[in-house]
Amino acid sequence: MESVSVTVAGVERRYLLARAGSDAHRPVVVFLHGTGGTAAWADGETGWSAFAGRAGFTLAIPEGLPPDSARPPKFLTNPQRWTEGPEDVEFLAAVIADVLDQTDGDPRRVYLSGFSNGAAMAFRFATERSDLLAAVAPVAGYCRVADPRPSRPVPTLYVIGTADPLVPLHGGQVRLPWGGRVVRRGPVVESLEAWASALGCAPVPEVVSDTGGVREEVYPGPVEYRAVFVEGLGHHWPGGKGQLNPRIGGQPSNKLNANELIWGFFSRHVL
Repeated sequence: MESVSVTVAGVERRYLLARAGSDAHRPVVVFLHGTGGTAAWADGETGWSAFAGRAGFTLAIPEGLPPDSARPPKFLTNPQRWTEGPEDVEFLAAVIADVLDQTDGDPRRVYLSGFSNGAAMAFRFATERSDLLAAVAPVAGYCRVADPRPSRPVPTLYVIGTADPLVPLHGGQVRLPWGGRVVRRGPVVESLEAWASALGCAPVPEVVSDTGGVREEVYPGPVEYRAVFVEGLGHHWPGGKGQLNPRIGGQPSNKLNANELIWGFFSRHVL
């Protein structure tokens, strides 16, 4: 992967780019790391770039910013993250424009996925810039947008583990690894219902499959909206390396390969 810089609002920011070869008009997948992550770490954890090479799409992994830009990023004390604010929305739009310009990618097949804090940012970007996305796939994160109103309904796939200690499925108290603060978080279904309303889908899903520890639900409506629950999975990328300390993230799981699932979903949608 190559490191690429773009300047937004006078700030130089970076993303990693994995090209899909010499053929133009390839699909583009943008993936957002979680709090404390880096683009390189996220790629190693998920295996996205290796998968992109096999599947034939261009991959971009942008990096969030640490709270203190004067100090080097560090997972616990100065973590890179997404603020979900307008500056991050502008940055991601700039990344998409830069990738399409550099690779002659297909603007009708741009897709966004993110993990944890990156999933929250994916919800935010899909709300603000639905005009740029053919589909979105947040994993293990919340939709924190109050009353989201995207300009068009974006096909959505959501994935979460049933044993996630940082994004608890049924809500509850969470001790954050950053500073040890204890926060109370609502049930994941609140985010799913809010996003269903934003898309014009029914608030109550239908179970379409439940086998091998993986349950899939569909929210009927004008666009495809699916939620997938992986039994026993903690705060890890489904099918990834599970590098996050289990004292923080719980247990990993290989019951589901998120890359295959997400790319299969993305491949069905064109802007």
